[in-house]
Amino acid sequence: MSGKILIVDELATNRIVMKVKLSATPYEVLQAATAQEALDLAARERPDLILSNSSVPGLALREFVSALRGLDQVRDTPIMMLQASGSREERHAALRAGADDILTKPVSEPLLLARLRNLLRQHHSEHELVAQATGGTQGAGFADPQAGFAPPARIAIIGQSRTDALGLRGQMAKQSCHSYMALALDTPAPAELTDIYVIHIDMAQAEDGLRLLADLKAAQRTRGCPVIALLGADAGALAVTLLDIGADDVLTGPVDNTELALRIDNHLRRKRHREGLRAHLLSGLQAAIVDPLTGAYNRRHAVPYLDRQIAQCRNTGTQLTVMLADLDFFKRVNDQHGHASGDAVLCEVTQRLRAQLREQDMLARIGGEEFLIVLPDTPRSRALQIAERLCDVVRQTPVPLPETDGTVGVTISIGVTVARHRPGLPGPTVTGLLDEADRALYLAKAQGRNQASFCARSAA
Repeated sequence: MSGKILIVDELATNRIVMKVKLSATPYEVLQAATAQEALDLAARERPDLILSNSSVPGLALREFVSALRGLDQVRDTPIMMLQASGSREERHAALRAGADDILTKPVSEPLLLARLRNLLRQHHSEHELVAQATGGTQGAGFADPQAGFAPPARIAIIGQSRTDALGLRGQMAKQSCHSYMALALDTPAPAELTDIYVIHIDMAQAEDGLRLLADLKAAQRTRGCPVIALLGADAGALAVTLLDIGADDVLTGPVDNTELALRIDNHLRRKRHREGLRAHLLSGLQAAIVDPLTGAYNRRHAVPYLDRQIAQCRNTGTQLTVMLADLDFFKRVNDQHGHASGDAVLCEVTQRLRAQLREQDMLARIGGEEFLIVLPDTPRSRALQIAERLCDVVRQTPVPLPETDGTVGVTISIGVTVARHRPGLPGPTVTGLLDEADRALYLAKAQGRNQASFCARSAA
């Protein structure tokens, strides 16, 4: 795992020692001695992680972290602080300001590197989501949501026993408004939606704790949930292993309830940020295959779908019905009532058509007023009944016009073909089926519109 790490420390000897510790890793090390130098380097070099002493010349700890978070280039970059003493107030201040972690010196090299790997892994995963959601351009179409009310989260506290978990739940309930569940380590993970898991592990139950962590990170419904491991004083040696197999955070020794609450809030904020990125990405993917006006699928989705259904009916021996539907005299609606009315007609017709189709059927708008309908496992004997029903539901009720009390009557013509694989004969193709349905549609138009017609060459 490669990247840049910015080391910030007033003493050159400390920076050199830290650089030596990182020499066996693929990280490129940058160095800064003051807060201003660090800010300049961070803005210019965009490091993947910032590792800083808690005391930096030029700015107090909280102001320094806040200044780093104010830079667009490193707004989401992991920040790890190293403190000379175990001051709780300093730890709380760093976490409140936006630091991802703060450790008390001396820190063993294996633990330090495990925490760095953990933070970089989370950062790179989120960076990939950002790239996918924005097309590789930071800020293109996606921005962090405005700060506001965040609903309480569901936190599962899993203790060595239920009594242990209940005790920790009672303490944490005083620190925040989140909903806390208390479970024993040997109890299955809750089936209901959970945002964060907090697991209390000691050496006597180390195997159970490691197995639970592995299960949580493997299961689809829980793998995106942060897991914070609380280690008993005798279990500190597990920290490196836990971090490397997927724990998002590890705390050793007596629980500082305030610090744990701050870490929970920070992990929750990052989790919701990732969920927002995924939702944005899904919305973008959906937009690529859905017609923005009617909500029906578009040609980009419809053609590959039809190709897959052709292969499916070949494998199963079933018949596949393909229809092309076109609104009759649609240009008159636009000319006489305006394009807003034309849009309203398209949307209403789409809803009426969709209401008559099964869940496995596909409706796509592939032209201005032209629709493609694909009905899997639908033989010729039912195809014409369905097509005639679609014509009826469009014709029977006039469409209300927007911003007026008026309505407009519309009708639709449908061309139908049926695909069926026959041994020894060429199989149907997307192009061939669309051509057959198109010729059937022209026949329906020629015969007076407002009706369905079969292609003469479709399977009988």
